[in-house]
Amino acid sequence: MNLNIQRISAVTAILLLLSGCGSDSENATQVPNTQEQVDTNSGSSTVNKLAPQSGIDSQLFYGNSKHAGLGSLSNNMVIDPSDRATKKATRDSMDIRYPSINTTLTYGENNSYSNLHLETLTYVSNGTAYKVPMEKDSLTSAESQNAADTNLSSVAYQGINYLGKTNYLTVKTTTGDSLLITPDMDSTTNGINFNNKTLISSSYPSFGATVDGYIVIDDADNNKSTSNELQKCNIDMSTCTKIADVNSITKYSHGHPYSDYDITLLGDILGTTESIYISESKIYSLNKATGVVTEKATVPATSSAYALSGSDVYYIQDANIYKSTLDGVVTQLSNDSIATSCRAFTNDMVIYGDDDKMHAVAKDGSNKDSSIEISVTTKTTGQKYPFDLAIGGQYLYTTYSVDTVTGKNTFSACKLENGKKECLEDSYWSAVSAAKSGSLNYDSTYKYTPYAYIRVDTTDNYGGGALKAIDPTKALEDGITMGTIDTYNFQSFVNSKYDDDLTDSDGNIILYAKNDLDFRGDAFMMNLNKENSLVNLTNEAVPDIADINGNTGPHCHGRMCTVCHSFAGGKIYEDKTRHASAIGYNIRFDFQDGSQSILAKMRKGQGENFNVPLESIAGKNFNAVVVNEATNEDVVSSTGYYHEGLEYFNCNYCHTRAGDMRHGAPNAITIED
Repeated sequence: MNLNIQRISAVTAILLLLSGCGSDSENATQVPNTQEQVDTNSGSSTVNKLAPQSGIDSQLFYGNSKHAGLGSLSNNMVIDPSDRATKKATRDSMDIRYPSINTTLTYGENNSYSNLHLETLTYVSNGTAYKVPMEKDSLTSAESQNAADTNLSSVAYQGINYLGKTNYLTVKTTTGDSLLITPDMDSTTNGINFNNKTLISSSYPSFGATVDGYIVIDDADNNKSTSNELQKCNIDMSTCTKIADVNSITKYSHGHPYSDYDITLLGDILGTTESIYISESKIYSLNKATGVVTEKATVPATSSAYALSGSDVYYIQDANIYKSTLDGVVTQLSNDSIATSCRAFTNDMVIYGDDDKMHAVAKDGSNKDSSIEISVTTKTTGQKYPFDLAIGGQYLYTTYSVDTVTGKNTFSACKLENGKKECLEDSYWSAVSAAKSGSLNYDSTYKYTPYAYIRVDTTDNYGGGALKAIDPTKALEDGITMGTIDTYNFQSFVNSKYDDDLTDSDGNIILYAKNDLDFRGDAFMMNLNKENSLVNLTNEAVPDIADINGNTGPHCHGRMCTVCHSFAGGKIYEDKTRHASAIGYNIRFDFQDGSQSILAKMRKGQGENFNVPLESIAGKNFNAVVVNEATNEDVVSSTGYYHEGLEYFNCNYCHTRAGDMRHGAPNAITIED
């Protein structure tokens, strides 16, 4: 399938139809840059351009999609965006799903910051840790070894957000020892002994000061159910001091019990050395400079889903939202008994819900009995991923609606602000880029000052459309068009790994998008200040089935398909307990009108492996049949042609994973009767 990138100018429209394979940016599909301002709405609106930012610029990186790993990257390439042909560093394979970005900023007074930029890129390849300095004016821009240790395994990065974000690497050696590797290490430095320890956070003598150590859980006998300690350790882990005892607790994953530490770190209070955590239903303040903990308040033993916004703790009790101050003053915020989790916080609102419905209430409890309905899922409507775009006083969200006659999938980019909802049809939100200078905000989910919203307008069924750079102060107005591309979905979860760290380099950013029809995932570069600057850097070939369904784990956990995708699809389980995905099975759609059956296309993941284009089932009643891929034999099917075309395209809406089946669905889709 060819890649279409459209150049729009004020005088004429030129369509460039280009395609290619491979990952070399020299072969990237590109449209020439232009600074001209155009009116994309026939003179009826003004295109708002962003003023270029000042501050430190960074090199950028991108990689090819690893199709069997749900948004993973198979390699990475570091480039100067003004010279894409020259690779500053390349790595053809990685031992972890993503390279990790370390960002940094200069902290000022009253929570102001400046010079937010990418500091280093870190990753592990062939058992060795590497790093690349990302500042453009760095004396060296080449890849170097991040530690003297080699033959590393069990690789895991943990990001600590403090004056940017630093990713700390924990690994195993050939002898089974655990090591901690920090981005400032080099080829002459061995990783720090980290046996039986879990990294929780970093410590510092005062807010804005240099990190001087770590907060860890020490589990000396590697047995969560026995005595464990919360500890404050110095920078080389040579000295650790006990802060508090940590007990264990039984948690559940997909219905299966497991032991975990009874401590939940909720976050830091901005401008202080205080962290807030919950243990044994009590709220504690941890002074990371001194290692002293102070009990603050108590939450109900049956409460759950704890979160910190500002200095207040939010939780769910009896399916309602509550807020507790550190002094123990509790306020009930919602009274609709539908809360399952707090999804995001604006300066003044709490957004809560799940795939079924999303609502918002004020942080002060003023609309406890009149929560704002943001979205409700039906057979043909709902809210799209992501759910956490709460930025200052705004909550951005995207809804969809499918016309059951035509198969048209309409997206709407919506905004909740000051209790008011507004939407722009045929649009959706893609990402947020941070301002290089601004103010840190711990009252909202997004901590930085936003520089640009990336919105996709004039959308097709699958999320393709015109990518625009939008002024956050004019969120639903027009912005410059960086390029237009069909079918690729820039809102897909493949983007989400780097969304919180997205800041431009001389206006340039990199986003990933997925093609829901042929499963390609590509990296794109665009300039937020230049019209028609969209470039496909990777131009990946359409993967074959073996590439898609390789050795990978299940994903989405049975959530409603349309939260992430725009097709008729769903998940198949081995049995009615719904604990395991059925590998090696697919779905065939047989139609009542006698038209040719459709064997749904394979999907990435285990058991979530089928989809058909919306238009393929529009206006047709169908019978869904589970098919054994190896033998092509029918295994189980629905009874009759009662699935009424696009009214039943979102399989997991009716055949839910957790029970509560809808519209006559007998159970989740399984390979057993």
